[in-house]
Amino acid sequence: MDELGQILREARENKGLTLEEVQAETRIHARFLTALEKGDYAALPTPVHVRGFLRNYARFLGLDPQPLLARYQNNHGYSSNGINHGQTNGSFVPTRDDQPFFDPVNVEVESISNRRSPESALQLVIIAALLLALALIGMRFIPILLGNGDGTETITAEITQALQEMTNNGELEPTIDINATLTATDFITSTSRNNTNGAASGSLLATPSPTRPPLPAILDTIQLRLDITERTWMEVTIDGDVVFTGIARTNDVFEWEAQNEVKLLTGNAIGIVATINEVQLGRLGGRGENREEVWRTTQ
Repeated sequence: MDELGQILREARENKGLTLEEVQAETRIHARFLTALEKGDYAALPTPVHVRGFLRNYARFLGLDPQPLLARYQNNHGYSSNGINHGQTNGSFVPTRDDQPFFDPVNVEVESISNRRSPESALQLVIIAALLLALALIGMRFIPILLGNGDGTETITAEITQALQEMTNNGELEPTIDINATLTATDFITSTSRNNTNGAASGSLLATPSPTRPPLPAILDTIQLRLDITERTWMEVTIDGDVVFTGIARTNDVFEWEAQNEVKLLTGNAIGIVATINEVQLGRLGGRGENREEVWRTTQ
């Protein structure tokens, strides 16, 4: 057995390591490690590989690689400047120690999975934006094609419900200006206070309300009943306290009693039938009409 190989083998065995364990740590194949320990240098690709593997193997075992390299060079025809003056198959093979060599111990491999170009992230953002735009267009125009209106009510209700859910989850401030939200959609016209002549001018699909029956000039209390005939957003304030804000759905019925004042905001006035002290006022306005109503004990 070669003297260098015996030194390497004994150092490995003293550490209690197998060739497979050394291979896993140094990335040097076990057959090359075996060749080094047996002194079978012809089994390695080139003398450069011999010196590189010998250096890395010695470092891994905690040995000083320089004496081992010097002994290998002296025993195999290498001068101090690292040039091999020997012959291989009758031809001169010059090699140098300073020739670059792949160091398997210190190699760092970057995982391909961690590489992500900025272009791919931008493409994902663009695709998401296009999908959102198509969804909004479908919500707006599909009801028209099906003869179910222009989609205003659905869009308004969905936007309002989303805002309400975010509010309940603490993601937004509790107070939401529904008038500003609806104006931004360009589907709801400006509000009107106690408009008894029907829907506001320019509202979508507004249906004029019939003349409301008069209420007494003075009421002891206000007994309010709201019958919901179409899905709508609304906010109800009783004597200065907000008692309901959110989406009211078809067939819902709400009842409250106020001592002084009732204030009602809605984004679809046609969907609410109001009754005050058993006097039915009828629908509050047209479809998609944004409306505000105020009733007081003193009219």
